[in-house]
Amino acid sequence: MERLTTNRGFWLTLLLTIVTFGIYGLYLIHAFAKETNTACREDGKQTQGLVVYILLSIFTLGIYGIVWNCGWIVRCNNYLVKHHKSEGLQVSTYLLTLFLLGWLTLGIMYIVVFCKTLYLQNAVNSTYNELNKL
Repeated sequence: MERLTTNRGFWLTLLLTIVTFGIYGLYLIHAFAKETNTACREDGKQTQGLVVYILLSIFTLGIYGIVWNCGWIVRCNNYLVKHHKSEGLQVSTYLLTLFLLGWLTLGIMYIVVFCKTLYLQNAVNSTYNELNKL
């Protein structure tokens, strides 16, 4: 078993995403899928990786990306609840921001949700490391 990353900070991640013109954001999708599959393997589900994410997002004109994020959020929150930890980002917050609050707040809520996704994955990884004494 390998120790999962628990220190993804908002500012460094935002900077790397901007500097790499979004490529680091794609890496995060890959890393989140891999780490979620590792931590949540007991639930019998599989979070698809980057190649499937990109191909299906192109084919569905971006809808699969939304579905992937919602599934990932639910899976992470279920894992945290199962291990008596508080939930992080909610699907309702994600969707409300995506379709309404993001543009109404001139993008500020997009940044808040981006930050909350990092903290959600950090919480899942931290719980996994704690349970496995890593």
